[in-house]
Amino acid sequence: MAPAEAVEFRILGPFEVLSDGRPLPLGRGQERVLLAVLLLYRNERVSTDRLVDLLWDESPPESAPKMIQIYVSRLRRRLATTADTDRRLVTQPAGYSLRVEPDELDLDRFERLCDEGRKALAAGDPALAVPRLREALSLWRGPPLADIADGRFLEQERARLQELRLDAREERIDADLALGEGAALVDELQALVRDHPLRERPAAQLMLALYRSGRQADALATYTEARDRLVDELGIEPGRPLKQLEQAILRQDPALDAPAREQMFASETAAPESRPRRLPRWPMAVTAAAAIAIAAAAGIAIALSGNERGQVRLSADAVGVVRDGRLVDQAPVGVAPAVIAANREGIWIASTVAGTVSRLDPKTFEVRQTIPVGSGPSGIAVGRGAVWVTNGLDGTVSRIDPKANKVVQTIQVGNGPAAIAYGLRSLWVANRIDQTVSRIDPRTGNVLDTLAAGTDAAAIAAGEGAVWVVDQARGRVARLEPGFTEPALAVNVGNGPSAIALGAGSVWVANALDSTVMRIDPRSNSVIATILVGAGPNSLVVARDGIWVGNEHDGTLWRVNPKTNLIDRKVRLGQRPEAIARAGSGVLVAVGPSAASHRGGTLRLAASSFPYGSIDPTNFGSPSAVILTNDGLTGFRRVGGVEGTQLVPDLAVSLPAPMDGGTTYTFRVRRAIRYSDGRLVRPEDFRRALRRSFIIAHNAFFYSAIVGAKECAASPERCDLARGITVDDRSWTVTFHLRATDPDFLLKLALPFAYAVPAGTPNRDVRTRPVPATGPYQVTAYRPGRFLELARNPRFQVWSAAAQPAGYADRIVWRLQVRPAAQVAAVESGKTDVAFDGVPPDREAEVSTRYASQVRDDPIPRTTFAFLNTRVSPFDDVRVRRAVSYAADRAAFVSAVGGPDRAQPKCQVLPPNFPGYRPYCPFTLRPGPSGVWSQPDVPKARRLIAASGTRGAKVTVWIPANRRPEGRLLVTLLSQLGYRTRPKYVGSNAYPTIADPRLRIQAGVLSWVADYPAASNFIAFFFRCPAQAPGANTNPSQFCDPRIDTQIKVAFGLEATDPAIAGSLWSQLDREIVDQAPMVPLVNPKQVDFLSSRVGNYEYNPQLGMLLDQLWVR
Repeated sequence: MAPAEAVEFRILGPFEVLSDGRPLPLGRGQERVLLAVLLLYRNERVSTDRLVDLLWDESPPESAPKMIQIYVSRLRRRLATTADTDRRLVTQPAGYSLRVEPDELDLDRFERLCDEGRKALAAGDPALAVPRLREALSLWRGPPLADIADGRFLEQERARLQELRLDAREERIDADLALGEGAALVDELQALVRDHPLRERPAAQLMLALYRSGRQADALATYTEARDRLVDELGIEPGRPLKQLEQAILRQDPALDAPAREQMFASETAAPESRPRRLPRWPMAVTAAAAIAIAAAAGIAIALSGNERGQVRLSADAVGVVRDGRLVDQAPVGVAPAVIAANREGIWIASTVAGTVSRLDPKTFEVRQTIPVGSGPSGIAVGRGAVWVTNGLDGTVSRIDPKANKVVQTIQVGNGPAAIAYGLRSLWVANRIDQTVSRIDPRTGNVLDTLAAGTDAAAIAAGEGAVWVVDQARGRVARLEPGFTEPALAVNVGNGPSAIALGAGSVWVANALDSTVMRIDPRSNSVIATILVGAGPNSLVVARDGIWVGNEHDGTLWRVNPKTNLIDRKVRLGQRPEAIARAGSGVLVAVGPSAASHRGGTLRLAASSFPYGSIDPTNFGSPSAVILTNDGLTGFRRVGGVEGTQLVPDLAVSLPAPMDGGTTYTFRVRRAIRYSDGRLVRPEDFRRALRRSFIIAHNAFFYSAIVGAKECAASPERCDLARGITVDDRSWTVTFHLRATDPDFLLKLALPFAYAVPAGTPNRDVRTRPVPATGPYQVTAYRPGRFLELARNPRFQVWSAAAQPAGYADRIVWRLQVRPAAQVAAVESGKTDVAFDGVPPDREAEVSTRYASQVRDDPIPRTTFAFLNTRVSPFDDVRVRRAVSYAADRAAFVSAVGGPDRAQPKCQVLPPNFPGYRPYCPFTLRPGPSGVWSQPDVPKARRLIAASGTRGAKVTVWIPANRRPEGRLLVTLLSQLGYRTRPKYVGSNAYPTIADPRLRIQAGVLSWVADYPAASNFIAFFFRCPAQAPGANTNPSQFCDPRIDTQIKVAFGLEATDPAIAGSLWSQLDREIVDQAPMVPLVNPKQVDFLSSRVGNYEYNPQLGMLLDQLWVR
């Protein structure tokens, strides 16, 4: 008889059935719904009539009973195993039942663990309750049954399950409070209160946690806010327990205090296996939350395991060695460390901010060398006698020779390389933007293969016979087999996996959002252990004495014993760990800057102006200010480096999965978020924002796929978007209905046009009167041409540090109408902190030399190009267009905009390190496989012009005011090719006019920066046939190739289903368009920032630029 196969049904997240750890195919549509319904009625007979009602609500087809039979037959085949001869899915009179054994369903395990936790808490043993409840909550992988079609029954069940999860979370917090916790719970409880503003229990818990943190005033303010919400929204007063807790805080009742420290910690000599001693029983005369909190505080002590080693104190921006729970050495590194590795030659620390690698002597712990690498280093590995660094902002890997102490090779890989690993005799690079993995030969540095990872490739490890790639967005780990181009399989892990390591015969994955580490057996490809760790694990390493985990939110290191899968060491660092690595018998820990000591002060900027002279979000004229003051449903992660391209929920609770074939998106809006004027952010505010944008612009632009958007823009007086955007104040949701799929829709909602605005906001440009703010800052003063001032928004509380963190400076002030040269002089003299417009070309060399530590240059997703009208002579001849591209001296264009520190020569539409980018340059002298431009091929250009017979034709070049240096060079170039060329100078904002096909403009110079990180924002925007229709105004070259147009549609559709293949197709389209030359790409500009010496913590986000709110002033 074959051995029984372990079956696991998982509904607490995406719906899955696993057999021996391997996912079983579940079919599609109603077949999956049927299985989910039977699981919810497990071990009970469900009649066929009831199943029909549950699957089709009130409109079942006539064939519904027959379809049920078909679905049941298919499910039986899918669920049958070698040992399951009796079948799980049993036919009963007029119905069916699904047999589920104890603990086979994750919901049953969850409820069992919760029950054990509740019993332990009731028995006065919170030390036992906490691990039970944490283990129960760790079973959740996301919203329940997240990928099952909607229906009335399933919606009710989802709501019921979410309520169970919330109850368990509140009970776990009760247990933590009973153990004396306080400050460590504040952030979690603040988020819980925001998400559930009308529940009194989390409010009571937050009040106690704040009180124990020495924040009595904040605790009382929490009560006041809770009371106001209940009165305003429900018309009721808080319950008696909440009022009693307020009174207890006012009289500083000793029962609220946490147990004394000597009670909290057992002797450090206790054996690792010693169990926390049982606590005395404590009465719960009142069952409401506040009374529970008071009782939990009264006289409760917990002896933490003797494995706790106390606290070590690491300096800011430092690297330390922790051995046996003690800090044995540390050294400041001077710049914010991001990743770390070590070998016999040294300890290597890369800084994303500085673009350097610091080398520490492993014996003396002194910094021996600081080595410049590429832009935005994001990963580091040692192997084959070299140090390898991924540069997330320029798509390269730097090879450092430890003997030479310098970069000896730069290797072009994919876009957004985020991590690197050495193993299986190769180097493996995770390219986050491309969702690919590059395999490098460590002997030659050649890229041998590019593999489709099928993930967002956030972290990587190589060993145990495979390459393991972390998919942070989808909560899984992909296994790639050497020799194959696609993943062999994917293992589902927890929420927000952030780090991965190999050792002890296993794959270890840290889940940042679940605060767990999962252990994967590489033989069965299944999770064999889930271990609760500290808050926000972000780093992981396998050392001699165990598996160490760095937890960023509570500033701790925890050690997992691989023999028992239990925690046997905890170390408090005093700083947030950024990265950890193995070092002999100890662990290296890199910590970043100390945030608390840098809050406050005024950040001073000088700028020439803000475009359009307006601070209205609809004008997108001052994005650096708007992202600090206002928010949309989505946003980009507010960090430097390649991670900044990650889309995250902002005012939405989560990023929704598209429904109805990709045409419906439903967002749950965060509750209890208020504008700076005190009003509540409501679901309706997002519909109002888009409606207002359409009316002001008379153009639906990015959002034309929304039902009714085009009509709204065309007829503002009849615009309401009622069909395209629906809101529900009961469920606090907003739903977007699209006419057709738009894979970039979530990205577009991150733009300021979609930022929430409250009722009463006028449907016109407010210009100098700001809309109420939701972000950490609000506009307190703005005078066009003089100054702009931002100050803290007193109603702001951090709801998501990823989307909208609290800023450091108390005030941010721009002085306007300051010439670039004067901006630089003001920074030099210390009167200004940031030269907002960069450094003028004539001072670039001097400033970069004299103030090297104060200058930062980073790539921008921008392309400056010449457009050639393919419908107007002489550029209707492809030979002429190609001739212009061959003859363009791109080095001269680089010099015209400030030199190599300000730009790099460009041959392609897509900018480097951008989705779909692959180096390609056929229009250069002696083109090669590297795709690099070297110099113009003027003789070839002249031959093409001669063959076209167009020499001597008249050409007018349109030159916007902000593109004059490049425009003059283009005029000279065309004149040298034999055309009678004259310039036509226009304003900087003349793009809509230049692109109007009715004007038949021959040529001009423009520059385009990505609105969001998607290849379609360049290729579909400029080169689709509809883009050259009158009124569209996005295709200045008037290019239309039906075959390419069809390919663009295909690539666009693939973005949602297979991003890696879509990226390959965008790359192919980029090359085909370059060959046709409707656009002559010239340069990719760079961002050059000049900062005063008192500014620190510079971070550059590839989508948002310099993060002003993350700068601090000394």
